[in-house]
Amino acid sequence: MIEKICEIFCNCYPQFKMSSERFESLLLNSNTHIITFPDDKNPIGFAITEGAALRLICVDPGSQHRGIGSRILSEAEKYVSGQGFEKLYTGGVSSKFLIGADKASASFFEKKGFLTVGSCEEMLLKLNTFCYDENKFRGHLCAEYGWYKGDTDTIKKAVAEVDEGWVKYFEAGSRIYVATVDGEIASFCLVSTDNSNYLTDAFGRVGMPGCVGTVPKFRNRGIAIEMIARVTQFLKDSGMDISFIFFTGVAEWYKKLGYETFMTEIFMEKQI
Repeated sequence: MIEKICEIFCNCYPQFKMSSERFESLLLNSNTHIITFPDDKNPIGFAITEGAALRLICVDPGSQHRGIGSRILSEAEKYVSGQGFEKLYTGGVSSKFLIGADKASASFFEKKGFLTVGSCEEMLLKLNTFCYDENKFRGHLCAEYGWYKGDTDTIKKAVAEVDEGWVKYFEAGSRIYVATVDGEIASFCLVSTDNSNYLTDAFGRVGMPGCVGTVPKFRNRGIAIEMIARVTQFLKDSGMDISFIFFTGVAEWYKKLGYETFMTEIFMEKQI
């Protein structure tokens, strides 16, 4: 069954080119529930739920516009409600797969009573086209850049000034790149390489800058954008094929470096 529902997914989202093995590893676990139509042996549509989240719903393109998606969604709502949840959310929390409804399907959910509560952009840059040039930036005129070697409490304090929800990700052992001004942390980001996520099969080795922030008093000096340019070059030099920006609301800022929106995801919810 996994091979078949992955095939349906890839028919709906050919840009992913995802293997069934990766599909299963990224999306399915002991907490997920699969609903298929008309049955498990020969599905033409499916939904996957995890807790109160509708992780994914797909109907093979050749079978769309026949009410199948509506039937599957109704079954998903009944199942989630039966688990004691009062709301159903599109997407999920995994950074390795979709976290919302893609923009193209938002109208379907709106017709079914879902309300939009937010959105984000997923962005990428093919690194073979990128080349860092210090002359295009001004951050280095006031800041110094490098890998963070200080104590965890200090970096967490700087992160908290930007977003307290990010603090938990900056633990000892994290790979953190920073910009400093007179020894004080001005900007920061987490950096990871070889991420196995939903872009891997389509694009190759994936590097990610994450939780990018600038302490308020150091903003508007061109520090952060040069920091990300340097990190992007590091990812290229490390053999990554793309740099992936997960969950951002500042797409126009990243576009200055050549990043492009791969997908717009809409966060939606419905009382059930």
